[in-house]
Amino acid sequence: MTTRELFPHQHRGADFAAARPVAGLFMGMGTGKTLTSLEAARRVSADRIVVVGPPISLPMWKQEATDWLHLNPDLVSILKTGKQKIGSERVIVVSYAIAAKRAEELGEWLAAGHCSVVIFDESHALKNVSAKRTTALIGKGGMTDATCDHIWFLTGTPITRWNDDLYPFFARADKNGMRERCGGVNVSRFRSRYTVQQQKQYSKRMRPAWVTISNRNTQELAEWTYGDAAMRVDLDEVYKDMPPLTTNAYNVDLDSDAELRSMLKDVEKMTVAEIKEQAKKSPELATLRRRLGMAKVKAASKEITERIESGQNVLVGAWHTDVIDELVEKLSAAGYVVGVIDGRAGSSTKSRLQEQWNAGEINALICQIGAAGVSLNLQQGGSQIVVVEEDWSPTIMDQFYARLWRYGQQKHVHVDILRSDTKLDKALAKVASAKAAQAEKHNQIGRDMAARTEETYDG
Repeated sequence: MTTRELFPHQHRGADFAAARPVAGLFMGMGTGKTLTSLEAARRVSADRIVVVGPPISLPMWKQEATDWLHLNPDLVSILKTGKQKIGSERVIVVSYAIAAKRAEELGEWLAAGHCSVVIFDESHALKNVSAKRTTALIGKGGMTDATCDHIWFLTGTPITRWNDDLYPFFARADKNGMRERCGGVNVSRFRSRYTVQQQKQYSKRMRPAWVTISNRNTQELAEWTYGDAAMRVDLDEVYKDMPPLTTNAYNVDLDSDAELRSMLKDVEKMTVAEIKEQAKKSPELATLRRRLGMAKVKAASKEITERIESGQNVLVGAWHTDVIDELVEKLSAAGYVVGVIDGRAGSSTKSRLQEQWNAGEINALICQIGAAGVSLNLQQGGSQIVVVEEDWSPTIMDQFYARLWRYGQQKHVHVDILRSDTKLDKALAKVASAKAAQAEKHNQIGRDMAARTEETYDG
């Protein structure tokens, strides 16, 4: 039985969720969303709970639900395949993929409860309204359609790129508000209100398509979001005494590569806007990003080695598996213990490496940034991060940093970002900076509104 106590912001979040049939707990990484939502479920006396989350998070949710709700372990299960039957559980923990496949069955189980709750962990996984997964879980006739009493969306990044990421949330949370602001519950109307659309033709054989190119009316959307539908809590509000996070970006030399130099010369002729536009769809730029990462491996290995030799274990961020494999080869050849968490690693491998890292048994834990962004608590194993390849999204980078910079970290966390003196890396830095400023504007409105309504809890 747990003896932990909640922080005031967790009490406030639990009350917020418990009072609403649909609510967003848009709480930053490391702020304790898990216990906040489980406490909310306890306060509404939920007798049937489904937690949907990334595969790596499922064992954590099972343990926390067992402890916090004081349940027999047999009443909390991780649902894996269609062959595994649902029995007398109180809590079912399941991945997004399997939940979508068994949505009808889970919906029937929820409907049979006196008070049922669905918790979507890392709910930005549902941002694509047209995806089969989103439809199966929160669409018309889906798992949560008229089958449960409470639906709670948990994420620290409600908007990962464009404002229409929030449409699936509002389609469940506030249909009346959507009708008032957009003229109807319709994704096209939502996009017209909160994004800028442009018609583009990618080839002569294809019809022109409408694509999102920027956001608009962001302040209005943020005020609507945090007016009543969602609550915002950021890490810096909660852990005021927590060691700070600092970052340093500096240029490293690239391996000599005539073909790479030629490709980079072509990019030098492009503007940052053109690079940004082409980055997601151009095979040539994708290849260039990979080769640029490979050209940094030698210098990156030297930087990582220096930190290990000074007594630090290093969390390393990269993007391409080729870059990861090269780093592993060089560092392992130098005699260091190296672990890898990327898209090829299963949840059991991730859990094992997390334990080994936190026990101080790994010198360099090399992570594919997108695969290590959630549900990994690595704060006990080190405080040094080296980024070899950046992601275009600052929110994804922040999620990666939060593997170390979170509650329980006892040291100052420092990040070294290794960049090259090239137009491509400069574009990455500039785009990330602009997106971070826009995201901060949205989040600041949420913080301001939360501060005006914050209550004091005795615990």
